[in-house]
Amino acid sequence: MGPFKVGRSQTEKRQKLRDSLWPDAKTLIWSRKTEDGYCSVPRTLPLVMTLINLLAPKSKGDASRVYQELWCRVFDEGFVEIIDEEEHAFAAGYLTKGRSVRSWRERMDVLGDLGFIKARPKGSRKHGFILLVHPDIAVEELKRAKPHDVPDHWYDAYSKRMIDIGAEKASKRR
Repeated sequence: MGPFKVGRSQTEKRQKLRDSLWPDAKTLIWSRKTEDGYCSVPRTLPLVMTLINLLAPKSKGDASRVYQELWCRVFDEGFVEIIDEEEHAFAAGYLTKGRSVRSWRERMDVLGDLGFIKARPKGSRKHGFILLVHPDIAVEELKRAKPHDVPDHWYDAYSKRMIDIGAEKASKRR
C-alpha cells in the first residue's frame, strides 16, 4: 500500500505530500483559513482569462487583467461597487497617469461586450456597479451566439477542466 492511509481526505493526503516535499511549507504558504483578505474565484478563471484575451479586439488590449482584478474584489453577492476608478486601473496594471483610467474603461467595455460583466451607472460614472456574470454562463452564451469565435481547442480544454473540478455546465443548471 502507498504512503497514505485509506480513508484520509484528499486535503489530508495533499498536505502530507506537501509536507514531505517541503517540511516548512506550513510556515511559507498563504491560507484563506488563517489569513484575512482572501476571495473565492472560479477554478476556471485562468482559462476564462485566456478566452477574454483571445476574443478582445487587439486594438483594445487584454481585458483579462481587469476581469481578474474584479474577481479579487467581489464578495459572495457577485457585484462590485466602483469607488475609485484610478485604484482599479492601477491594480489591473494600468500605470500611465492620464491614460490608465481610459485604458481600464475600454477594457471594462470589452468585458461587457463579451458578456462577462454587466455594468450600471453610479451618478455620471458609466461603471458604477458591476455584476460579475457566472463565467460559465458567459462562455456558453458566447459559444451559442458566436460558435466560430470560441476556438475549439480552448473549448475542449475548458470542458475538460469543468469535468476535472466537478462543475456542471450552465445549460444543465438552468
